[in-house]
Amino acid sequence: MADYIVNISNDSQTTTLASHASSPSAGLYAPPPAGSLPSSIAGNELNKSSTSIKAYRRYLNESEHSTPTELYLNLDEEFHPPVKIDASRKTISWYIPILTEHEEGASYDIVLGVSTKNLNVDAIESILIKFDQLQSVDEGYEYEVIQPHELKRLSSLDSLTEDTEKDVTVFKWKLFNRCYGYEDGVTMTIDFSTWSELPYEYGSFELHYVELCADSFALFNTDPLYREHHPHSSWLIDVNRSGNPEYDGATEGLKIVNNYSFSGDGRFAAIKSIVGDAHYLEVWDLQGPGLANKQSEDLKDKGRELIDGDNNISQGVAATPYSAMPVAWMPLSTGNTDISISWNGSLVAVLDTAQPDTEEGEEEEEKVEGPPAEYQSLFAVYQCDLYDTQVSEKGSSRNNFVRKDVQRTCQDLVNYIGSGVFHMVDKANPDPKDELFVTYNGRSIDIYRVFEDWTLLHSILVDTALISSEEYPTDFFSITDNQLRGRYLIAGDSKVAFTFDIVLGTQISFTSGLSYDEFSNMSLFAVMSEDGTLIAIPGFRVLNIYRTETWTLHGSYTFHDIVSDEMVSNMSFLCNDSIIAVCVGSSYNSFLQTRPGYLLDVATMSLVDRIAPDGRECSDPMPLDGSIQGLAFLGYTKMWHMRLEDRAYHSTPLSPTRCTDQCLNPVSLENDDEGTSASGLHFKVETPDTYIGSSHHKREKRSSLMVSMTDMSGSQVKKMVVPLPDGVSIYSTSFSSAYRYLLVETSDLYMAWSVPKTFDGDFRLRLVLYSDYYESRICPHGYIRCRLEEEGENILLNHIMHPISEVAMVSFLSALGPAVRVYDISEPGVKQDILRYYAGYLNYYPDKDDLANTILVSAVRLWTPGHHRLVCDFLQGLLSVSTSRWVPLQDMPISINPIAILLEIASRQSQAIGLLEIIVDYCLRQAKAEQDPHFLLPIRQCLHLIVDPKQQYSELALKIYREMAYFPAQGREFVVGHYALANPLNFRWRFWKQYPWGLHQYKDQVMQLDLYETPKPPKGNFTRDIFQASFDLLWRRPEDGTSEQDPNQQGEAALVQALFSWPQAIWKMILRKLRLRHNTTVECHPFELEVLDNPALKALVEYKWNTIGFNYWLVRFLGQMCYYILVLTAIFLQIFDKNDQDTPKEGKRSMDLGLDGLFIAIIVVAFIFLWLEFVQLMRDKASYIRSIYNMVDLFVFLLPLAGAINQFLIIQGVVEKGLNPGLLSFSVLFIFLHFLFELRVFQVVCHFVSIIIRAIYAIRVFIFVFAGGLFGFSIAILHLLHGCTVDTCTYYTEGFSNNVLRAFSVTYFMMGGNYDPVKSGFDSNSFAFHGMMMVFFFFTVIVMLNVLIALINNAITDGDQSWQLDWMEYRMRYIESAENMTYDIPGFRESHDYFPDTIYYTAAGQQVRDYTKETQRLIDEAGPSSSVADTAAIASVAEAAADVTVATVAEAVVTPAVVDMKPSPATTAATASATAAATTLARRATVTAVTSRSKAATATAVATASGENDLMSMLRRHHDEQTRREDEQRQRYEEQMRRSDEQMKVLAEQTKQLEEQRLVMVDLQAELRLLKERG
Repeated sequence: MADYIVNISNDSQTTTLASHASSPSAGLYAPPPAGSLPSSIAGNELNKSSTSIKAYRRYLNESEHSTPTELYLNLDEEFHPPVKIDASRKTISWYIPILTEHEEGASYDIVLGVSTKNLNVDAIESILIKFDQLQSVDEGYEYEVIQPHELKRLSSLDSLTEDTEKDVTVFKWKLFNRCYGYEDGVTMTIDFSTWSELPYEYGSFELHYVELCADSFALFNTDPLYREHHPHSSWLIDVNRSGNPEYDGATEGLKIVNNYSFSGDGRFAAIKSIVGDAHYLEVWDLQGPGLANKQSEDLKDKGRELIDGDNNISQGVAATPYSAMPVAWMPLSTGNTDISISWNGSLVAVLDTAQPDTEEGEEEEEKVEGPPAEYQSLFAVYQCDLYDTQVSEKGSSRNNFVRKDVQRTCQDLVNYIGSGVFHMVDKANPDPKDELFVTYNGRSIDIYRVFEDWTLLHSILVDTALISSEEYPTDFFSITDNQLRGRYLIAGDSKVAFTFDIVLGTQISFTSGLSYDEFSNMSLFAVMSEDGTLIAIPGFRVLNIYRTETWTLHGSYTFHDIVSDEMVSNMSFLCNDSIIAVCVGSSYNSFLQTRPGYLLDVATMSLVDRIAPDGRECSDPMPLDGSIQGLAFLGYTKMWHMRLEDRAYHSTPLSPTRCTDQCLNPVSLENDDEGTSASGLHFKVETPDTYIGSSHHKREKRSSLMVSMTDMSGSQVKKMVVPLPDGVSIYSTSFSSAYRYLLVETSDLYMAWSVPKTFDGDFRLRLVLYSDYYESRICPHGYIRCRLEEEGENILLNHIMHPISEVAMVSFLSALGPAVRVYDISEPGVKQDILRYYAGYLNYYPDKDDLANTILVSAVRLWTPGHHRLVCDFLQGLLSVSTSRWVPLQDMPISINPIAILLEIASRQSQAIGLLEIIVDYCLRQAKAEQDPHFLLPIRQCLHLIVDPKQQYSELALKIYREMAYFPAQGREFVVGHYALANPLNFRWRFWKQYPWGLHQYKDQVMQLDLYETPKPPKGNFTRDIFQASFDLLWRRPEDGTSEQDPNQQGEAALVQALFSWPQAIWKMILRKLRLRHNTTVECHPFELEVLDNPALKALVEYKWNTIGFNYWLVRFLGQMCYYILVLTAIFLQIFDKNDQDTPKEGKRSMDLGLDGLFIAIIVVAFIFLWLEFVQLMRDKASYIRSIYNMVDLFVFLLPLAGAINQFLIIQGVVEKGLNPGLLSFSVLFIFLHFLFELRVFQVVCHFVSIIIRAIYAIRVFIFVFAGGLFGFSIAILHLLHGCTVDTCTYYTEGFSNNVLRAFSVTYFMMGGNYDPVKSGFDSNSFAFHGMMMVFFFFTVIVMLNVLIALINNAITDGDQSWQLDWMEYRMRYIESAENMTYDIPGFRESHDYFPDTIYYTAAGQQVRDYTKETQRLIDEAGPSSSVADTAAIASVAEAAADVTVATVAEAVVTPAVVDMKPSPATTAATASATAAATTLARRATVTAVTSRSKAATATAVATASGENDLMSMLRRHHDEQTRREDEQRQRYEEQMRRSDEQMKVLAEQTKQLEEQRLVMVDLQAELRLLKERG
């Protein structure tokens, strides 16, 4: 039998058997020490008088199955000496069988008898205790962790006497978890985790016995060696020991926690508990009366102190947690239900998640549509009166729950089945009026506003593929629980995942690019960050984090130690979404947490720490007081809240609790320049002067850092050489932390490398800071401490693995400039190490208040004209690191956009365009590689600046748009199954035929996603690729203000949808047009015409035209048609109705309502249209004046206006008849021209209009020249015929009038062959007259008319080639106006699905290939510029080859015995080969430059020759712009030749240097041979 102990009463002493009496502590009784006070739970148990409390003791002995590292113990009822546990035994395990005297439903405390000897707590990281009751309890393992500060308390002897301290002290450690008394007992495992980097051991433990006690505190309350282990919980819920007699007595049997929900403010918890078959709903107060405010203030004050590394971390936390109190409870109907509690705990919703049973034979559709009508759902909403003054004193039973009238307040939720949750979008500024209730039943996402009467704000229909009769709807609870954060909700199936915006009530993005494992795990294990911007989805041995709004991969982490039967099962974002906790579960039961999990840094996706799970589920993030976040754990019968650092399996960088006084003083740490590490490698650091040189730098002697690593045999040596820039000196070098880190302090940098543990390893750069500190050191635990030189104060920077903290942020960014200088002169290995180091922080934003404090922005701001090559080289390498990539922020401000910063610099320094192209190329390359348009965000934000023709980026703009032309769309199959075509309005002659057509029946398809309608599937021969385009390519939009509205404003805005009507839309359109100033919401980019040759832009314009542009144009055109009809009606009446149209007779001044009314209407309408033209003029004067269409608009409104006024005054007799028909007659011409111009939005008309306009533009100068010639001939002929003063002039004729206007007209028509006015002159013998006619005929008919024909012919050719671009531009202007107008029409945008951010279009493979070839042709036609680029590329290759060669030879010179001490003949061959290769590359570069120059000269000559034969080319060639371009090209050629000469000189110098090095090598080899001979 086991030892049997009985505590007869609270005052009686403990009675034991002989074995117990032999314990050294058996006779010691004193008040319990501080720090081990009883909890309120146990304290209430002591009130039970005359209660027998049983305890069963068993002793431990070592099993034969033990190994040198693992200790297996057996339990025996007989006494055995204690088992000693030292540093060699990391794992100790034993099995506790169930007691023979066990009573059904009883549970037991587990008490360990432990003694310590020479215990060194600093060497222990943690003690992990695992309880395995898996044989009978399928809810998983339970864990508890004993941290060093808790271990000190459990082993404290402060309250004992001196005599007691001389004996062996056996502490009674009561563990936090309990044995539930199941038939298979419990297996306990203890893992000792030691600080591996520390060389010393922790001493030893001795395990004396294990006891199972029904109530250990009641049994050992007077024993001074009794210690209760509490994991520093903030609060504790024990559903079987609440401390409330009424609650504890309400049920019999073991109560189990089944489900839970926390209030948003962190004060209340709603729990669903189960006792047998009975279910209960409970609400618990987690902070108590008066404790909430006090605890909140205390923790806010102490939180930073605890995190910043108080050595005694337990001082800020109570030894025992606050025992939460039940404030309301009630029975629940039995069934599958979920619960949710509101933000302030006033409402609790019970949701029915079980699918009702249906009879066999029911159709599948009935299951999907919903439950049977007779089924009564368990859904209910209860109001809980939590603020009663008596609540804290004594919780009442059912009086606190009041069921709300669901039928009255939320009719749509009557008989609801599905998941749901109370949700606050903005948790930073919570307002009860903004709280939402979000439900998801597998068919729709419904968002309700719960303030006062519940109101349905949005109902989002999900894709029909997500609705599965087999999964309905029980598998959807995790979507609202884990995949709803902020304003975003994630839902998906096995092929596609969606992101929904619950504030706007729309689907904003989707992805089909996840792996099979990710799709499978998403519904159960995916979790979102607290602000909703990130979602973590586990795969097999990998965790990927995506941006929720765009599904861009944020980062990835691979778990190499996860085996095949394990999986990532549960995750939580912590610490303001900067840390993610990952738990590992069993593949056959994901809720079984088999071993410790991981803590990952979200920004860098690196391992921070390990975390021990506890209970059936991993931790959930929960704010304790709204500001300090911790972990809430669910056990079998308990729930508790803990700080993150109290669950850390190893030491977390946020709390350096292991550090000693020696660690706190940087001066006291070791400072060695040479020594041997624990792995046997010998290290030595030196600071010699080394010759460093490359093509960019003259070879010279520089200060450098040289680290040597020698293997254990001493035969192999590795060296790392880090040169330093000019003017930089080394202050100190040392190995730290037992030769684990190398510290180097220079005049401007503080650097730290991790030292390899094996000879095959490499030095890794871990830290680069600006040298602002004094005496910086790394303690043995990896923490960086230093002293400020001025104050002499010791400060903690951070841990070496995560060095960038708020304290070191400025120093970290300031060190980038000096580090880049070191990078420039370093060897390739050191360069890659520097790039790898900084690439890890590309997505790190250390200062949340100033997002510009980043690596990329800081690197861009390093650019100066003198550092152009240096910064370009570094940035090119930084963005090419394969292990890291820069991901732009979703809501990236323009102020931190590196492209915007460089554009601002390039506006002053054009040389910065080279650096700009590097970032642009990265964005384009990364976007295409990952098929993710989010990487184009920096470019899209700046397109209006890049496209601006006033700037110098025309070639860059053309390149960007052609690269983004065919951007592949993700999820082709999904798009094909969920599309809505945007087709133009077509009249259906065969209206009885089925409509719409399938996707394959259209030539050029432009479409958008449509999740609600099922389109007609295409035929199997539909093989076109699908591409996507964003409207950011077309126009610039400010940030959508509606997205920042609160849910109440969004709900009110949604009601505007019912107010939309077309008459109101037309009225709003007129009012907007009449306003002199109106807001411009979107503005098209100022494209050059050649940029519009882009299929993406064509698709965007086509979509908007088919949806809103055509309707806008039609309304506008019909209004103008009314104006045309008014003018033409008045003209026809004047032509055909001659009755009384003259001036009225005397006394008859009455108005003719017919004709007079027409003229009045023309005057009014013309004034309105002129006002619209004036408004257009005020918006953009320059563009308005340059456009010929605006000139036609003015004439078409001004002439009828003037003519109508004139005719009206004539009819009324106010003025005499004058230009009676003239003004209106010319009005007809302009009306028909204007009518033609308005129809240019159609291709068939635009073709001819474009040719006409181009012809007019082509001859605009010629017209003035031709008119001047005709006017000259008119005056000359007029003088020749009428200038004679003698009456006997025989060639005088009266047919040629002496009126100048008439003479000009006669001369003009003489050009057409009408010589009747000068017929008599041809009958005369006047030499002057005949000579004049010959010159006139040659100049006008032969020369001028042929020139005119040639100009028009060229215009026709140009127009025939580019008319489609003109057509796109015409339509683009209309859709811009239409898009702006939709913002002013109430309800239009809410009523029509015409405003997606992204549209899709199709193209055949041949189209894509042809476009690619055309793009390449344009690059080739660039001629000289491309040749210069090719020459620069070849020169860079030569430089790189020379760099590698020089570095190789230099390394051979410095380390002639890296692997073999014998000289190698390959050195001379390498030198000769490198010299020949460099010379060949230089020659090729020169030949390429000369060839390009010759080709360019030949092309110029050919163009000149062809231009002389072409009159149009001859005129253009004499233009000043062409001359300027030729001068620029000549300068480029000269610059190219100059660079080629410089490269030849540099290569010659390098050849000379290589020869010198070869001679040095020969001398060294000779010396080595001499040394060997001498021994």
